[in-house]
Amino acid sequence: MPFRNPILAVLVFLMSVAGVPAQTMPVATGPVQSPALTALNNAFRAAYADAKSRILKSSGPTLIVNGDNFALLRDGRRVEANVGAPIYDPVKTIAHLPLAIYVTLTPGDGAVDDDRLKTLAGLRELIPPAEASLDALKLPVATLARQKRIVAASLAFVDDVAGRRKFARSLLLAFTRRMAPLVMENVTEAARAQLDATHARVSAWRRDLSPEEWNQLQVLIIGPHMPRENLVVTQYFLRLLHEPREGRRVVYAESLWEEPQALDLLGTHLLDGSVGEAFFGDYMRMHRDLLGAAAGQYLPRLLPK
Repeated sequence: MPFRNPILAVLVFLMSVAGVPAQTMPVATGPVQSPALTALNNAFRAAYADAKSRILKSSGPTLIVNGDNFALLRDGRRVEANVGAPIYDPVKTIAHLPLAIYVTLTPGDGAVDDDRLKTLAGLRELIPPAEASLDALKLPVATLARQKRIVAASLAFVDDVAGRRKFARSLLLAFTRRMAPLVMENVTEAARAQLDATHARVSAWRRDLSPEEWNQLQVLIIGPHMPRENLVVTQYFLRLLHEPREGRRVVYAESLWEEPQALDLLGTHLLDGSVGEAFFGDYMRMHRDLLGAAAGQYLPRLLPK
């Protein structure tokens, strides 16, 4: 039987010359499909891509959320807005200070190497001017006081570690646990500010949409992996649009930072929703592996306890 892979053929020849039996060389095998079946499957893929393009163009308004930047796509036009709340970044940055200390020192316990001491020194240098800048922001009295408590505790911990050139992990964890309630107060304040700003912008856009357009609105949220579950804006739009879960009118495009890629995912959701409805009477059916139920039935036989 002739070798289809010329590199593999050369290797077998060289091994034969060297006295190694050719049959000891494992030959990779895989599913074999006829050219006719491959052509048919490629035709399906082309039809799918074409349908996805058509369904995107006819899907109605789309609101793209990428951090603070919102964009409303409607009738071939694009309107953008920034929904950043003034209080959000300051309280977020100060909340990151204990986290910066933790990630600099972890993993580890005991002596601190020169590289991490240098990192701590650089962080220490940035803290006083950052703290001084808070006074000009006109934060609420309680909010400002909380930031200063976080800063003071962080400075004290950094100075202690730098002076000793070592730390006990138990003390690091005691510091982080002490900071957690203050950090979570910042989180609460930031979440409320973000929701208020988001609601104001979306409400203004909603007034410009007809009831039919509003009922057709798709929301595409671009974001990273870790905060995907319970993301603030995802919760907001699910509640606003009375959606039970992400995947129908609210779609999360995880780590798809380029907008065309995110829109392509939205098209996949829309088309697969249509497929699920047409074949199974369930819009969300294609959001689960079609082979999953069969696998669940077969696995206990394949891997009995």
